[in-house]
Amino acid sequence: MDSVRRYIANASNRNEDSIEKADAALGAVAVGCLLDRDAEFVVVVTTDADAGEGVVAALEANGFEDRARFKDGFELIDEIT
Repeated sequence: MDSVRRYIANASNRNEDSIEKADAALGAVAVGCLLDRDAEFVVVVTTDADAGEGVVAALEANGFEDRARFKDGFELIDEIT
């Protein structure tokens, strides 16, 4: 989660302490799916591009190369609603 928070802070030019914990928690959920559920890959869907890209970058930096993708939730809005 710290790696995701750092990425978001750097990408958005904000202080790490101002990053929502829910955004960083996306990384923990993604890792849980990869490990606990033995998934081949995960797709992180969020409208916060910095958070989505941060999760992917953090996972790749920690041994999960090519196992995570980010999808902008705004691109799926018509299918979801």
